[in-house]
Amino acid sequence: MTREEVLQALSAWLRAEFGKVIAVRGVRRVRHAAGTTWIAKLVVPASTADIAVRDLEIDEEGNVQDPLTIDELIEAVQKPRVVEATETDPFADSGDLGDLMGGFDDEAPKQEDDLEALDHDALYARAAGLAASTDRASLKKARDLMPRLLSDPDKRTAVLVWMAVVERKLDNVPIALQHLEAAAREFADRFDLPALQKLAALTHELMGDEEYGRSTIKRLLEESREKMRPVASIFECPQFLALGPDDRDFLGDNLKLRALKPGEDLVREGEPSRNVFVIKSGLIGVHLELPEGGTRLVRTCYPGWLLGESSVLVPDDPRCTATLRAETETEVWVIEASLLKQVLGENPDVRYRIEATKHLHRIDSFFSMHESLGQLEAIVRDELLACIRRISAMDADTTLISANEPPTVACLVMKGEVALLEGEKVVGTVGADRFVGVRDAMHAIAPPVAAVARPGSTVAFFDAEMLRALGEKSPEAVVAVLERLG
Repeated sequence: MTREEVLQALSAWLRAEFGKVIAVRGVRRVRHAAGTTWIAKLVVPASTADIAVRDLEIDEEGNVQDPLTIDELIEAVQKPRVVEATETDPFADSGDLGDLMGGFDDEAPKQEDDLEALDHDALYARAAGLAASTDRASLKKARDLMPRLLSDPDKRTAVLVWMAVVERKLDNVPIALQHLEAAAREFADRFDLPALQKLAALTHELMGDEEYGRSTIKRLLEESREKMRPVASIFECPQFLALGPDDRDFLGDNLKLRALKPGEDLVREGEPSRNVFVIKSGLIGVHLELPEGGTRLVRTCYPGWLLGESSVLVPDDPRCTATLRAETETEVWVIEASLLKQVLGENPDVRYRIEATKHLHRIDSFFSMHESLGQLEAIVRDELLACIRRISAMDADTTLISANEPPTVACLVMKGEVALLEGEKVVGTVGADRFVGVRDAMHAIAPPVAAVARPGSTVAFFDAEMLRALGEKSPEAVVAVLERLG
């Protein structure tokens, strides 16, 4: 559904149920492990100000989830009203970042209060100024400031490089190399090969030949170069490997090749989804809408990647679930959905592969917007996705994890509910979009409770041995994020 269709469907339902008493103020898209829903803010329009009622969720089919009741409406109207402060943009008066970077002074603030008064961009400029110094006292202050800037995705990579520079100047080469590796992972996520090559050259200089040959940065550079190689045929795409000669000839005769300039959109989120795409060369960025407006680049897709699978799997009026934008000069093969559907009707194995791809893309979008997992590089999210063994729907109570035994799986509840049992007693429940047993699976810890999926639930299963392997090779910060899941 589009935002306009959500507003129309919800407004019609509200008029039928509550007349003119309730109005909608804002609709935002929410990404769950099982797909997308919409959240609308309901208010009672009043002469002085709107009275907030609560949020209401509507699914992609237009069904209202957990409908508002008369009692809830009365309770909201009767609550004491609190006037909320008007939100302002903390960066509205900060000026252009380029001007700040060109005009900052590199003297350290004389009081700690000076730092607290700085907005984010000014703090970034001050930290960069301190980092450019050769004075050890200024460098140490830069070291203290810079971790506060890592939460900004637009500046994170630059901050990591600055942190490496600071540690190198302070003769802390091992720590500098850790920051360079973190920056390299960010560059590899975006397939920024020029930046990755420069970083690799610096790392080689610091490490020497032998140690660099075993380094993560060298591996990231080589893997990125390999993934960037153009593919010669659409049938190098993994989803099409099982097609026979006749179907290959049919699709080959009906392909279109489209060239995109850097920054050009292939499709926009919410538009009708009418085609399947396979990247021939270049890079396509996946941009997701943010609840507060704007978009975020969550993944960069390379040659051989299949996109647009909703067009052949979603009935009625399929819509694009993300904006796809060329990050470089890019070529994509375009297959009309109606033609591919003919092929899928005779090739259930290919259809299964495309359906599995759609499930993984949904979960990947959920990971990208997750409070904790969204902080991880796409490389780590890919490795976590690779730990998924199957996705199953439950038609009866099903034990996922037994009590007092190290689990062989961890689970993501995509739909429904999982009960936690001590014997026959329910001591807790886990709802949709929540994880169960990740820490226990990673460390082979026997949990004191059993996890039982209720009928109607859909669960993604992660292999415990693969999770352990991921934890063993990952930095401590990544392991800490995974341990906190659920």
